[in-house]
Amino acid sequence: MDIRFSGQNLKITEGMKKHVGERLPKLEQYAPRIVEAHVFLKKEKYIYEAEITLLAKNLRAFGKGSAKENIFAAIDEAYERVEKQLKKYRAKTKDHHKKNSKASAKIERALDWVESEAVGLSEKPEIVKVKNFAVKPMSAEEAGLQLEVAPEAFLVFLNQDTNKVNVIYKRKDGNYGLIEPAF
Repeated sequence: MDIRFSGQNLKITEGMKKHVGERLPKLEQYAPRIVEAHVFLKKEKYIYEAEITLLAKNLRAFGKGSAKENIFAAIDEAYERVEKQLKKYRAKTKDHHKKNSKASAKIERALDWVESEAVGLSEKPEIVKVKNFAVKPMSAEEAGLQLEVAPEAFLVFLNQDTNKVNVIYKRKDGNYGLIEPAF
C-alpha cells in the first residue's frame, strides 16, 4: 500500500508517519486490495484535523477526525471512521443477510450432491467379477428356502408360475423381498 502524506499549517514529522504507518496496514484485513492511502493533516487555530482516504479496487473510504488536544487524537478518530466503513463493506460483500437462507442452504446442498454425483459418474465403475450360473425354475417359496442356506443376500431364479426371471433378497428386518420385472 502506498501512503502519501500532505499537510497544511503544520510540519509532518516522522512520529506522525510512523503512527499512521503502523495502523493503516491493519485495515487490509477488511479490504485486502488497498492500493493507495492519502493522509491529509492540518491545523487551524487551535484545532487539529486529519483526513484519511483509502482507495481500493471497488472501494473508496474516507474518514475525518478533529481534536483540540493533539494531531494523534485526530488521526485516531479518522482511522476509526475509515475502519468502520471497511467493516461495513466487508459485511456487505460476505452477504450475511440472505433473504431465504433455508432455501439457499437447500440449494447449496443439492449443488454439492450433484457435484459429488458428477465426480462419481466421471470415474466409471469397473466390473471386477463375473459369475455365471444356470437359472433354475422354482416357486417363490422354494427360492426362499434356498436363500436361507445360501451365503449371498439375494438369489436369481426362474419363477415356475409366471415363467419370468425373479430376484428374491434378504431384507434388514429378517423377511424376504421379491422383485418381479415387468417387460
